[in-house]
Amino acid sequence: MEEREQRLIEYTVESILIAWLSYLFFYQNYLLYNWHRGLPLPSRLPFVFIGLLIGTLFFWYEWRKFEKELERKSHAPLKSLLPVALKEDAAPPEDSIPESPDENETFTQEL
Repeated sequence: MEEREQRLIEYTVESILIAWLSYLFFYQNYLLYNWHRGLPLPSRLPFVFIGLLIGTLFFWYEWRKFEKELERKSHAPLKSLLPVALKEDAAPPEDSIPESPDENETFTQEL
């Protein structure tokens, strides 16, 4: 599965959970602070819409953030823009690096 599909599934599940929890939160708070015993229960439809709106906004926010992340990955820096130390051309030749301590001593004596 591609990373884009995995994130789509992840964000969908998260937004559904957030929508459901926000619906429960707003409906419960309404009942707690505005509803009294003996009154008929209020309609749940407005609270379902609020929950769906919050879940949709969360999904939209996370997906936009993911799209920006993908854009940054697609605009990788060119090799010419990398510092000289990171280029393969800047690496010293292998024959100039001493392999044993004896060669190291002769190398320092030459300098």
